[in-house]
Amino acid sequence: MQKIRSTFQKIKKLEVQGASAVATAIAISLKNYSSRIEAKDKRGFIKQFKEAADLLLSSRPTEPLSFNLVKYIFLKLKKAKNAKECTLIVKKSVDDILKTLEESRRKIARHGAELVKNNDNIFTHCHSSVVEDILIRAKKSKKKFNVFNTETRPLLQGHITAKNLLKAGIYVTMVTDASAGFFISRFSDRGLMMDKVIIGCDAMLLDGSCVNKIGSFVTALAAHNEKEKVYIAGSLLKFHPKNWIKIEKRPAKEIWSSAPKNLKIINLAFDVIPSEYIEGIICEAGIIKPNQVARKAKEIYPWL
Repeated sequence: MQKIRSTFQKIKKLEVQGASAVATAIAISLKNYSSRIEAKDKRGFIKQFKEAADLLLSSRPTEPLSFNLVKYIFLKLKKAKNAKECTLIVKKSVDDILKTLEESRRKIARHGAELVKNNDNIFTHCHSSVVEDILIRAKKSKKKFNVFNTETRPLLQGHITAKNLLKAGIYVTMVTDASAGFFISRFSDRGLMMDKVIIGCDAMLLDGSCVNKIGSFVTALAAHNEKEKVYIAGSLLKFHPKNWIKIEKRPAKEIWSSAPKNLKIINLAFDVIPSEYIEGIICEAGIIKPNQVARKAKEIYPWL
């Protein structure tokens, strides 16, 4: 379990960050761990494997992609007859589901790039590898556009986005989180009005709302008020079949490491973007409406 605990700590400390990266790290860790399990029978294997999976999943509770990938592995394990078969099934199921996830990302990038037009001003928030895929693919299609992104406090994930997009030759302007709502409104500068907002997501809920990095709600609200279209990019493997999900709270020291005694700090990692603020979901099924998410997820991934 030592390597499992090491992966847990890396995810907890955000050394591994982003829904896809976290889910991939968990799946690969479980695949490797399966070879080290010493069990006499299937029951013993499942017991040890579940303990490892539960620990890893507890590192980021607001990540249904990780939960769904692990769910897929357990569904496949039902077919195993003994411990040896369990190991083989885990290895194959991890390889299969990660291949599926990678294929979904390629489709999302293709669908999303079609939304990007020449001379667009596009606003994004936090760091999403899927959104990066979309913008880089659009750039490779010879489209010229500008990206505006937030710094994303307190851990500055927006810096990752800015560096990666600049490396790809995309024009990027960074703004502070606190200015995002005002920045994309008509009250800042008519020349800075956004053509569209494209952000990633950590969860797609049953009612079509989406969960993403804290600050996404304010960004989407401001865009909605200005009648600017908001698109959410992500795989339907992030579907969570309820209208709510546990919102992770991060350590207060991320906000203020030397805060005064008795000061209460709430450091929410995520917020919710209501479905009525969302123009479309960019996913492997194309660009769909929020109210189609549950149906499309069931069609493509019936085991969800």
